[in-house]
Amino acid sequence: MTMVMIEKDDINTSLREKKKTETRNKIFEVAGRLFKEKGFEDTTIDEIVREAGIGKGTFFNYFPSKTALLLYFAKKKEDLTFSQIKHEMTRSIPTKEKIKNTLVFVAKTNEKDKELTKMFVFEYMRHYGMSSGQDERSSHRLSNILYGLIEEGVKKGDVNSEIELKKAADIITGIYFHSLMEWLWAKNDYSFSDDISGKIDLVFDGIRGEG
Repeated sequence: MTMVMIEKDDINTSLREKKKTETRNKIFEVAGRLFKEKGFEDTTIDEIVREAGIGKGTFFNYFPSKTALLLYFAKKKEDLTFSQIKHEMTRSIPTKEKIKNTLVFVAKTNEKDKELTKMFVFEYMRHYGMSSGQDERSSHRLSNILYGLIEEGVKKGDVNSEIELKKAADIITGIYFHSLMEWLWAKNDYSFSDDISGKIDLVFDGIRGEG
C-alpha cells in the first residue's frame, strides 16, 4: 500500500488561501448590498468593514481603495458573463442566432440588476472617463468574440464574404454599448434584451449571405 504524505505546510497554505477567498467574497457581498442600498459615494469603508466583521487593515490588504473594489465588481461580472458565452459559441445554429443570443445574454445579465449596472458604469466614467481601462477592455473583448463568430459565418456561407470582418464586429459592438447607455439612462423602462435583439435583426439584413 502506498501512503501519501501531506505536509503540514501544504495544509496550512490551503487553509490560508481558503480563508482569503472567504474574506474577499464576504467583502464583495457586503459592499454590493450597501452600494445598492446607499449608492457608491454614500457607502463608507468603515460601514463595509463593520458589516463584514473585519478590520480596516484587512480591507486594504485586499483592496487599496473603494474604487478598486468597484472595479473588482465589474471584472468579476464581466468574467462570469464571458465564460458563460462560450457555451453559445459551440452550438450548431446560424451565425445570426449565435450573435443575437450572445448579445441578448449579455443584455439580460445587466437587466437582472439595472441599478447596480448603472452605478458601475457611472462611477467608472466619473473616475476614469469613457475611453480607458475597463470599458475599453470590455468592448475589445466583446468585439473579438463577435469577430470570431462573423468569421465563422463567412466560412459557413451565412454571412456576406465581402464584408470587412473587423469593421462588422466593431459596428455591432458599438451598437451594443450605445444601446446599453441609452437603456441605463432612459426615463421610460423597456427591455434592453428585446431592444438589442431587434437591432441585430436589422443589422443582419445588411450582412447576411445570399445563400
